[in-house]
Amino acid sequence: TARAQDTDLGTKSTSSFDYGTKSTNTTGNHTHQFGGYINSYWGDSNHTSFQPGGGAWTQAAGDHAHTVYIGGHEHTMYIGPHGHVVIVDADGNAETTVKNIAFNYIVRLA
Repeated sequence: TARAQDTDLGTKSTSSFDYGTKSTNTTGNHTHQFGGYINSYWGDSNHTSFQPGGGAWTQAAGDHAHTVYIGGHEHTMYIGPHGHVVIVDADGNAETTVKNIAFNYIVRLA
């Protein structure tokens, strides 16, 4: 087991990129239930309020998409001080490259 030396990577920034205008996927067909209408005690529709519970529903907007301008921007992130642990097995890993096969053959001849 070995440990890579701790280092403080501080704050890093991505390069700025202009994403332009993007569209969302086309979904979202839904309605909302918002209760029933109640006219005020004046009896006219100029003072309408809503009561909780079942009753009226909004109109369905159907499946639709939105277009959003994202534009040029960058991100900054704090990485900070940290290290890494490295574990090397005692017997290593089998290496079968031509160079290693030849080296192992020469070592066995000696």
